[in-house]
Amino acid sequence: MSLSAIDPDRIRRRLDDLWAIGHTDGGGVTRLAYSHEENAAFDYLRSELPDAYDVRTDSLGNLFATRDPDAPESLYLGSHLDSVYNGGRLDGPLGVVTALEAMEAVHASDETPPRPPTLAVFRAEESARFGHHTIGSRGALGRLTVDEFSATDEEGVPLWLAMQQAGIHPENLAAPTIDLDAVAGFLELHIEQGRVLDEADESIGVVTGIRAPVRYRVTVTGEDDHSGATPMGLRHDALAAAAEAILAVERIGTDAAESGDVVATVGDVMAVEGAINKVCGEVTFPIDLRSNDEAYRDEVESRLLEALADIADRREVEIDPEPIDRSEPVDLDERVVDALADAAAATGVAYRRLPSGGGHDAMNFQLSGVPTGMVFVPSVDGISHSPAEETDPAAIETGTEVLARAILGDEF
Repeated sequence: MSLSAIDPDRIRRRLDDLWAIGHTDGGGVTRLAYSHEENAAFDYLRSELPDAYDVRTDSLGNLFATRDPDAPESLYLGSHLDSVYNGGRLDGPLGVVTALEAMEAVHASDETPPRPPTLAVFRAEESARFGHHTIGSRGALGRLTVDEFSATDEEGVPLWLAMQQAGIHPENLAAPTIDLDAVAGFLELHIEQGRVLDEADESIGVVTGIRAPVRYRVTVTGEDDHSGATPMGLRHDALAAAAEAILAVERIGTDAAESGDVVATVGDVMAVEGAINKVCGEVTFPIDLRSNDEAYRDEVESRLLEALADIADRREVEIDPEPIDRSEPVDLDERVVDALADAAAATGVAYRRLPSGGGHDAMNFQLSGVPTGMVFVPSVDGISHSPAEETDPAAIETGTEVLARAILGDEF
C-alpha cells in the first residue's frame, strides 16, 4: 500500500469545508444533531462522493456509500458529522473524511480488498442536544427504544419532532436499517480526546475497549425567596444545594479513581429563572459517570446517589436524579485489534494499545456482534470538544494509511 495514493491536501480541504458549516466566532463549530447545520454537512459529503458510489440514506438520516452495493459482505468504515456546542472541527468528521480517503486510496491501488468497503456516516452521535448518544448508529442497528424519541432539547423540542423538521421520518425502530449479515466488520478512526498518545509522542493508538456512561439529569428544588428579606437560616436554596452536590460528584469521583477506573463529571448547570436578587428555587445539572468496569461504576453510582440524598435531607430541599442513559462497557474484537496493530506496525510509526474514555459509534457495532476496531490519532495537549482541538497532519495521514491497510487485510 503506497502512501502516494493518499491525498493529505484533499483530507485537509474536506475538513476545512466541513468546519465552515456551523463555524463559530471562537473558531469552533456548533453542528447539533438533526439541525440545519448537520443536514448541510451531509449534503456537502454527498457532493464529494465520486459518481462511482452507490449512495443510500436510511430512515434515520444515516448515509451509506459503496462502489459495490451487491457484494454479499462489506467492511464498514466511518463516524459522524454532528458536534457539541462550540466543539472542535475533528471530532467525528475526521473519521468520515479519513475513511473515504482510505477507500479511495484502495480503489486507486492495484490491490483488491477481500470485502469491498462501505462508508458509513451516522447522525446524532453526540449527546449534546438530546442527552442521548449515538442515536444514528443505534437506530441503524435496531438498538433504539421508543422512549428515547421523547427526549427533549433545551428548547423543549423532542427528538421525534427534530427529526421530522430535518426531513427525516423513522420507520420500524425494532429492525436494523442495515443487513447485519452483510456487515463483515466496522472500523472507526477518531481523535484520542486524551493526552496519552500526545505525551508519549506516538502517532497511532489501537483501541482495546470503550468506557460506558451512566447519566442523570438532576433537578434540585428548593424555594424561591427574596435575597434581601429572607434570613439565612430560613432559606431552602436550590443553587447552594446544587453547588454542594456538584462538589460531591467531583470528590467521590476523585476518591474512586484512586482505586479503579472511573471518571465523574458535571459539565453544565442551569438556575431556573435565577436572578441576582433571588434565593434560587430550582437548579438542574447533568451527571456523567464512566468506567470500563461496569460493576465498579455501579458501586460508585450508589455512592453518588447516597450523597445526593444526604444533601437533600440536610438542606431541606428535593434532589431528583432522573436516569437518562445507561450503557455497557465494550471490549473490541481481539482479532480486529491485532489486525489494526499489525497495520500500524507496517507504517513504521510508534503506536500503542489503549482504552477509549469516550463513547463512539463503534461500540454499538461490537455490541451487535459485528467485529469492530478503532484507530486513535493524537489530540494535541489532549484537548477535545473545544475550538482548540487539533491533531498533527502527519498523524492523520498515517491513520488513514492504517485504515487502508486494514481494508486490504483478510481478518474479517
